[in-house]
Amino acid sequence: MQQIRMDNIDLQIIRLLARDSRTAYRNIAFTVGISTNAVKERISKMISNDIIQKFVVTVNPALFGYEKECIIVLKRVNKTIKEQDILNRVNLLGDVFAYAKQLGGASIFVLSVRDGAQDKIRILTDLLKPSEVESIFVRYSPVNMALNNTDLKIMKCLLPNPRMQVEEIAKEISISTKTVSRRLEKMRESHILEFSILTNLSSMQLIGYIEFAVVINIEMSHYNKIVERIYHDMQEYLLIIPNSYQKESIFAVFFCANIPTVNSILKRLESYNGVNRVELFITTSLIYYQDWLMREINKRIV
Repeated sequence: MQQIRMDNIDLQIIRLLARDSRTAYRNIAFTVGISTNAVKERISKMISNDIIQKFVVTVNPALFGYEKECIIVLKRVNKTIKEQDILNRVNLLGDVFAYAKQLGGASIFVLSVRDGAQDKIRILTDLLKPSEVESIFVRYSPVNMALNNTDLKIMKCLLPNPRMQVEEIAKEISISTKTVSRRLEKMRESHILEFSILTNLSSMQLIGYIEFAVVINIEMSHYNKIVERIYHDMQEYLLIIPNSYQKESIFAVFFCANIPTVNSILKRLESYNGVNRVELFITTSLIYYQDWLMREINKRIV
């Protein structure tokens, strides 16, 4: 198996793309101190080596009438049930937008759900037996921006191609580049759209890195202070904290060189005032589902 090594510049590029995958090559080049062509070459190499697996865009589900996010953790998964059958059963609760397999055999499903979904969790638990089911429901923050038909068409272009250029979008939907830029920026400022990447820093081919995620259950009033402390204390290890559509938990992705450092990061997080619980996940595979988002967008396009 070919061994892959990454240097500090590669890690800086990954951080920049994880926090905004639409960042222009020239802006990345200016930040990391190399040429634009060198940035393109490094990104292409990381894509070919499966370190960067996918560019992704997430859309705030509250736009489409979803009230809550539900995180379902399945443990002791029944091996006799087909994976697609499990997914179909989980989909009875809402629309799955992420499915992650974890080291140790657990599975995590992240769903957008409508009002009344919590009443169905017992039925789902029975359907998935003998698997153990843990569920967390958190309410989405309301959306303060009124969308128009142009916004929906821009979203439709970006779902399959998050790095699609403004000029291409304008040509595709027959409007001006200024309008595309203005509406896209407004949707980003309103936390309706967020751009990131799907990475694999724990690849067996990659030397020296462990990528892991944490879900931090918190007291809502401490949300901003905890996020600020994470950025201040752990910038060296932090990959991304996605913009959250709710304030009852914090999801963060870190990477580091060894298990003792993982333990040190977890202990630091647990020590923060307002943190109730920290759960660690090491993902072995992750799938994003966007068909339901495209369906909701198409429903609303005039």
